[in-house]
This record gives sequence, C-alpha cells and structure tokens, in this order.
Amino acid sequence: MTLCKTAQKHFDSLVRSGRFTRDASETIYLARQLLEMETTVYKEVYPALRGREFVPKSPMSLGAKYFGYQEETIYGGGQRKIIADMATDLPMVNVSRTETQARVYPLGRAFQYTVLELSHAAYANEPLDTTLASAARFAIEQDIDGLLQVGDAAYNMLGLLNQTSTNTYVVPNGGLGSPLWTQKTADEILLDLHGIAKAAHIATKSADMSTKMLLPLDSYQLISTKPRSTTSDTTVLEFFLGTSQWVKSVEPWYACDTAGALGVKRAVAYRPEVDAVFYKMPREFQMLPAEARGLRFVVDCIAEYGGVHARKPKTITYADGI
Repeated sequence: MTLCKTAQKHFDSLVRSGRFTRDASETIYLARQLLEMETTVYKEVYPALRGREFVPKSPMSLGAKYFGYQEETIYGGGQRKIIADMATDLPMVNVSRTETQARVYPLGRAFQYTVLELSHAAYANEPLDTTLASAARFAIEQDIDGLLQVGDAAYNMLGLLNQTSTNTYVVPNGGLGSPLWTQKTADEILLDLHGIAKAAHIATKSADMSTKMLLPLDSYQLISTKPRSTTSDTTVLEFFLGTSQWVKSVEPWYACDTAGALGVKRAVAYRPEVDAVFYKMPREFQMLPAEARGLRFVVDCIAEYGGVHARKPKTITYADGI
C-alpha cells in the first residue's frame, strides 16, 4: 500500500471514530497552499512631475551657494531731438546695471535599514536598498516639482505660477455673466485665449512674446474637446493654435488648478527659455554613503535648489478664474 493510501485510510478512520470532523466546505489544505500571489508589485499612482518640463534649467557650478545676474537698462533712448548745427546741448544717454542675487538651499531625505532586514530582503530576492533609494529620489523630486510650481514663501522663493511684476489678463464675463469657460461660448473662450497670448507682446511693445501656455486640467480638457462651432469638426484648441501669432504650445498642468488668487484656477502664458525664466539646481539627487549606527544603516540623500527666476517678467501673463 502506498503512503498516500495509508494516510487516507488513517484519516478516514479518524473521521469514522468521531475524533476528527469537518464541514463539507472545509479542506485539509492550508489557505496559503492554495494562494496564487502575483509577482507584480502595484505602486500607488502619483501626479506626474512635470515642473522640469515646463521650466528650463540654467547651469550653475557645484559648490556655489549664491548666484546672481545683471540686467542692463539704457536711459535717454527715445528722447528725440532735432539739433542745430552748432548745438551743445545734445541729449545724454547712459547705461545702468542692476544686480540680482539669490541663494540655493539644500533639500534632503534619508532612509534606513537593519542588517536583519537586508538578510530578509536577500532571502525574498527583494532589492531593499534599491527600493528605498528610489523612494528617496522620488520624494526629493516631489519637493522640486512643488517648488517649481509656487516656491516656498518662508525662503522668499518663487515658482513659475507666482512670479511678480508680470502681466495680468482680467478675464471678462461672457454672455451668461460669468468668466468661467464652462459658461462661455467657443468664440468667448477664443477671445480669452488670444488675450492671454498677446499680453506679453503688447506689454513689451512687440519686443518679446509668450510662446507657451499652461492650463488647469479641466480647462484644457474643455477646449480640446469643445467644437469651434456647431458646423465644425475643429476644436477650440486646434483653432487657437492654428491662428495664434505667438503661443504655439498649450499643455495641461494640475498645478494650475489652484494657483490663482484665493485658490482659483490660473492660466499662464510665458516663454520657456533661460533668458526669460529659469531655475537653478547645482546639485542633482545625490545619495551619500551608508552610515552604520548600531545594527542600522542610515543613508542620507541630498540635492540643492535655487528657485525659479524671471529675467523678463513681462513675458509672463496670468489669467485667474477661467
């Protein structure tokens, strides 16, 4: 008699004797034996970190704590004067330079693991230190993305969405008495889009322009699906991009959803080039050597960031309450 038959015969005798009972739904197998575990680990989904896409990075040497740049202004230009042959009172011109300085600030995260945890991870074939390092990098990138959006008031640091000395487009009410795009016609929305786009061109007297626009998520969704008219298969967004003289790119950014005054929606038009607006970051994510502390290993991770700066703030236009 085989071992399986012997075991089954012994089990049957236990059942008949009443020393072992089971319901019809019970099984002699452990639940763990019947569990099929998927090999994929599903990570929590976070908002896309797009700040670095939208703001250009200006180079800065590692080790520098402060940075600065100069702006030059010409005085006396535009003072037209017709002079006499022997004139001695010619209008004077002059050049002045102003210097702007700012500093960079360190950002940091840390993670730890024990000798035992490393052993457990090795047994489970899980790269514990790599997983924790990736989490630290992602956390610092989240910090950077938030700073690129609105900066940090405690450190007098600004982001792309709250620069000063910029242009403001006051969104007018539509025919239904509301400035909200959800209450406006396609023509009324197009007037707003073109008004935002041309504000920099007007403010700089045609010397500069905005070439990109960022919109709240639902505002972008609206114009990318709303028909130009009842007889057109072209959307408001497509029509705008085909007719705008300056803005040639429009993208959604969730940071615009609450960036306006008192937390309302904000659209922003700007020129994403380092001579107009930029951010400084001399040190990208850096993981320092693990430091032993008893049975623990602690790994510090650092970066350095210097904020968003607008050399030409009049190339930026904000429109709140769309």
